[in-house]
Amino acid sequence: MSRSVDPDHRASGWTVLRPWRKLLGANDIDGVIAVVRRYGWFPALCGLAVHSLARGAFEYVSEPFVVAEGYVFPAWPAALVVNLLFGAFVVVFSWFLYFGLIGVVAGTLSDDHVMETDVFKIGGYLLTLFAPVFFLATILMATVGAPDGLHTEGVSGNGAEAAEFAMTSYSFVYDTPQMHAVRTLKAIAWIVVGFLMLPVVGRLYEIDEKRSVLSVLPVTLAGVISAFLL
Repeated sequence: MSRSVDPDHRASGWTVLRPWRKLLGANDIDGVIAVVRRYGWFPALCGLAVHSLARGAFEYVSEPFVVAEGYVFPAWPAALVVNLLFGAFVVVFSWFLYFGLIGVVAGTLSDDHVMETDVFKIGGYLLTLFAPVFFLATILMATVGAPDGLHTEGVSGNGAEAAEFAMTSYSFVYDTPQMHAVRTLKAIAWIVVGFLMLPVVGRLYEIDEKRSVLSVLPVTLAGVISAFLL
């Protein structure tokens, strides 16, 4: 006996790439929301994982101690793991805070909705836009070399010397042209995410354009400011 087969569930099976293709092929905001709701949390969490990996690699190559040591040194595996975990924490915290605040404000301004969990799912997709930014940032920061005299060999166990080394190395990395470029790229990414969220928030919470802007703009401005400060 024959039976119809859903074209989205052929023998090739479900893949994490299918929701992304469907998302790119959506014709309107309703189509985007339908795709996100259909495929659930897994693709969104995969997007966060890719972002976390890119962010962790960037944190490693931009770590002042790592820059001073030359990126490969006896304890580099441990340093890499620590920075990958730190990057994942920053990504998850930013995801929860940014989209959570948008959801709270939009829910307050909405007449019929309090909090839509779909805003977090869509956030998982949108934050993937940061992955190429941080991969490029990693390449840029890998070109940074420690200046003469900025090496840990000359630092003794003295607390004052260690603190001075930390401040000097941090200031050097923070003020490099590469880091300035990275901060600009991060700010642009936040602006893009904010613009993409405007119609989504309006549709999810059934609010007009003015209330959508009030929901998204302040939080996005905070993200842009944090890109230049952190």
